[in-house]
Amino acid sequence: MNRFLIWFMHPDRQSFNGAILDTYADELKKQGKEIDIRTIADLDMSPHLYREEYKASIEGKYPEVIKNEHDKMKWAEVITFIFPLWWGSFPAVGKGFLDRVLSYGFAYELDGETPVPRMNGKKAAVIYTTGTPNKEFIEKGSKQRIEETWKEEIFDFCGFDCLPFLHFGDVIQASDTKRQQMLEKVRKYARKHTDMR
Repeated sequence: MNRFLIWFMHPDRQSFNGAILDTYADELKKQGKEIDIRTIADLDMSPHLYREEYKASIEGKYPEVIKNEHDKMKWAEVITFIFPLWWGSFPAVGKGFLDRVLSYGFAYELDGETPVPRMNGKKAAVIYTTGTPNKEFIEKGSKQRIEETWKEEIFDFCGFDCLPFLHFGDVIQASDTKRQQMLEKVRKYARKHTDMR
C-alpha cells in the first residue's frame, strides 16, 4: 500500500491530535509513501448535507467540492481517520464531512434495503483519543461498543477493509513522557501499514 489519504477531524492542528497526525504522516513519508492530508475543519466546504444535495446524490449528481473529495478517495489505498472522541463519536465537522463524502452512489448503493458496498479493496484505519483512561474506557464496554459500531455501520457498510483501531486514553492529563510513548506507538502503527500488500 503506497497511497494514504488522512482525514484529520480535530479543529486544532496544535493539539495532541495534531502531534499524532504529524508523527503518523512523518513515518509514512520516511517509508516512501504518498500521503494527502485533509484537515476537515479547514476545508472550504459546509458540513451540512442539504436536501437538494441529498436528492441529487440519489441520481449520482454531486457538487464539485464533493467530486474533488471523491477523486481523492479513488486515489487512496488507505484512508486514515484521526480524531478525538467527543460525545461518543467524531467531532461534528467530521460527521458532517462523512455525511457528504460517503455519498449514495459513490461509497454505497442499495438493492431494496440491502446495502451494496462500493469501497471494496480500500482499507480504513483509525487513530482516536479520549480523555477517559484506557482501563475505564475498556471496562465499561465503551471501546468495544463504539469500535464495533464504526466498523459495522461505516466501514463494513461501505466495503472498507477495517484495520485495527489505535486508541489513546487519558490524553488530557497524560505527562509529556506518556505522550511521547503514545507517539512512538503511532510510528509503529504507521510502519505496520507500510508492510501491507
